[in-house]
Amino acid sequence: MKQVDVAIIGSGPAGLSAALYCANYGLKTLVIERGIVGGKANLAGKVRNYPGFSEISGADLMERLKEQARKAGAEIMQEIVLKINDFGKEKEILTQKENVRAGVVIVAVGSKSKWLNVPGEKKFTNKGVHYCATCDGPVYAGKEVAIIGCDNMALNEALYMEKIAKKVTIICTSNELKGDKPAREFVEAKKIETIFGANVKEFKGGKFLEKIILKLPDEEEKVISANGAFIYAGEEPNTGFVDVKKSAEGQIIVNNKMETSTKGILAAGDCIEKPLNQISTAVGEGAIAAHTALELLQTE
Repeated sequence: MKQVDVAIIGSGPAGLSAALYCANYGLKTLVIERGIVGGKANLAGKVRNYPGFSEISGADLMERLKEQARKAGAEIMQEIVLKINDFGKEKEILTQKENVRAGVVIVAVGSKSKWLNVPGEKKFTNKGVHYCATCDGPVYAGKEVAIIGCDNMALNEALYMEKIAKKVTIICTSNELKGDKPAREFVEAKKIETIFGANVKEFKGGKFLEKIILKLPDEEEKVISANGAFIYAGEEPNTGFVDVKKSAEGQIIVNNKMETSTKGILAAGDCIEKPLNQISTAVGEGAIAAHTALELLQTE
């Protein structure tokens, strides 16, 4: 069994930031990642709102952060976490192969964007199909884009894109927008077309996305031109394995020190309940979690 001071589950921006800080504090630090190091941030084609970089790909940014954490002394282990057992001052992380004991656990597993699972979606990912307009939207300045979704996030991203795109079309599966009243009123006041009751049937194009095939309520098809499409079909926090207090949507509830309802288990990043999911916010939360971990270990 591996023994460490801090075990960090997840290697996205929050997890790697926490690892960097913990290692720099001199703590024996282990990052446990089940998939690709860097997490969902790797999908961001171009990041233009991260301080210090006018433009950098999500994959490059995560590679830099990974190397920083490793040089500081953090270890990264590829493994699937099954459960966390709470033994008071120590936590035991059960994995498929090797269990880990740690004084503090930081859960930074993020959330996953729901895919539409339609033809062309994977083919055009980062070639027209994206999941964050704030991250990838600027490249579509002066072009035609579609926002696929009806909730607050979709409406806010539509308003953001309306400022820079030639045309913005909202594709809404329901018969009405689901965002709050202010967001709906802002959208209605802008020159944003909304197609209600429509489902995406297929993304099409050559090397890059060119058009979207929609299926309307009367079963007829509608084709719209789109250089970019931003999908907001919802988020699913990856928090099923951890037994702490969560929101109805499965997001972990934390205080301003990133502490959960269980002492010694912290959380940071897109898996927590918060108003804004961005790389920069996740990095800050990871740093706070690391500082809290140090405090907890020093007082034991």
